[in-house]
Amino acid sequence: MKKDMKKRWFSAFLVAIMTTVSLAACGGSGDTGNTENANSSKEETSESSAATQEDTNTDADSSDAAAKTPEELLLEPYAEPVDIHVVLQYRESEDPDTPTDVTPETSTAVKLLSEELNINLVYDWIVNADQFSQKFGAEMAAGNIPDVVMLSPNDFEDLASQGGLVDLTEAYEAYTCDDLENIYNFDGNFINVGKKDGKLYGLPMGTDPAQSTSQMYYDMNQLKEVGITSADQLPKTIEEFEALCDTLMEKNGGPVLPACKNYFGAQLGDFTPFFHAYESWAGGWYDNNGTLEYAGINEKNKEVLSKLNEWYNKGYFKKDFAAYDIWAADSPVVNDIVAGKYAIVPGSWWVPNWPLNSNKVEHPESDWVVGPNLSLDGEQPDIMISRYPVNNFIAVGKDCKNPEAVFKMLYWSLQYTLKNSPPEVQNAMSEEEKTEWHSYVYTWLPYRIYSPTCLRQNFEVINQYAKENKTEIALEDAPRNNEFWGSWASYINYAENPDDGVAWGTYFSRLAENGGVDNMIKTVETANIVYDEVYVTTPSMISRQGELDKLRDNTYISIIMGETPIEGFDTFVEQWKAQGGDDIAKEVNEWYQNK
Repeated sequence: MKKDMKKRWFSAFLVAIMTTVSLAACGGSGDTGNTENANSSKEETSESSAATQEDTNTDADSSDAAAKTPEELLLEPYAEPVDIHVVLQYRESEDPDTPTDVTPETSTAVKLLSEELNINLVYDWIVNADQFSQKFGAEMAAGNIPDVVMLSPNDFEDLASQGGLVDLTEAYEAYTCDDLENIYNFDGNFINVGKKDGKLYGLPMGTDPAQSTSQMYYDMNQLKEVGITSADQLPKTIEEFEALCDTLMEKNGGPVLPACKNYFGAQLGDFTPFFHAYESWAGGWYDNNGTLEYAGINEKNKEVLSKLNEWYNKGYFKKDFAAYDIWAADSPVVNDIVAGKYAIVPGSWWVPNWPLNSNKVEHPESDWVVGPNLSLDGEQPDIMISRYPVNNFIAVGKDCKNPEAVFKMLYWSLQYTLKNSPPEVQNAMSEEEKTEWHSYVYTWLPYRIYSPTCLRQNFEVINQYAKENKTEIALEDAPRNNEFWGSWASYINYAENPDDGVAWGTYFSRLAENGGVDNMIKTVETANIVYDEVYVTTPSMISRQGELDKLRDNTYISIIMGETPIEGFDTFVEQWKAQGGDDIAKEVNEWYQNK
């Protein structure tokens, strides 16, 4: 599945606009779209009111609408109030300056959507994260679907196939514009992920596929003690990497690598770079001569699992690594990284922004760099990334009388953040305006305004300004993504405070030459790309994927820890096929041939 495959990449990424994701995943990264909203019933009075609104609250008659641009329609308030029912998986605001008395119902978005667009955002129910799944499932089963809702791919598949969602095709054609296209159709094809039988039922919320790449971070300050004094001495092959780990073990003892039960795809302290080195992957469906095959059962995985077992026996990582969750509160793995116990940390582009920034605050002498992608021969290995990584879908429930409102709300949020994010605007704010700004809490809304191409564009634009030694940028010259001004502030802050660990983390992850984003881009531009082609959920996936993933994970970790011999991989493959894997393979291939 290798060299005969041509590398494909979206050329639009080189010139398009881009936004970031949150983390615990993206420097909190990426918001992975955790706030999935579910369904609720409408009161009888609301229903009759909505029915009246359907007749009276069109933006204009058809002839007037046809003469207006999408931007004009998007900013045009309704003639009469329109109620848009939503629900919320609640979490606290990420902004420490958000007033303590602000609630989702009293936030700036609710206030200004009403004042400026005549849209009343009505929260039918709000629950904490640990209660959301149960509440959401019960409401969805009862047919209580909100007017605007953020759905997981599984729930989107369910509701779209059951007729629970509005066809957005007509509204999309009338209301979409360049700013919105950069969010849900960044490459000109992404919008098709939300279509069924040619009709648009959801606006896909995704990320740049390149963001799933993984990198190797090295602390040159620690490595100089074992004779590595420049980045060009860093290992390129698995053999060289193993020699380095052996040297560190001899000098300092073990372990020398952070590890956790999130062994693949965690993007921090996982084994993903080593799978890539062997051009093998724990998951994903790749095209092998026109047929989709599941990478997790490929024979190549035996090689990397055997090597990881060798490293486990050597003590490269903790014997009880499988007991640790990298995302657990106060994770011991993260604490060890911050404490400087590791000179090597595998992770994603955002890792300098967290937790390496905290390490640098505690240990200013740390000197983190990104090393080469490891391989068997020292050349760039094949990389698997998703063709269309979809986190969530923004959809409209079947009973909504004003489906175009979702476009109006998305556009309003984008314009609001673009207007208020520039430093000079923030510096000129009155106390009242600051309170209003900090009362805008995006995680309380049933949508996101994340543009998958912002990391790339912000890196390109800001570095061009840096080459010109410019410290100011005109509003009209700034990219139109809501992450730009935060990145610009990071650039200025680092220039003024190069020794500050927090300033370094934001800058090195997003903007530095040979930093996180730069190496992410270089990887996908130089590697042979193997695409995970599947972005849909099939019936067998819904019923069996969870157990199959558990079977795979238990088998892989057991082999790494030496509890199961490598021959156990063949038994796993047989079980995977018999317990539903073959059914999923049949379904995804039927979809792939007919999409």
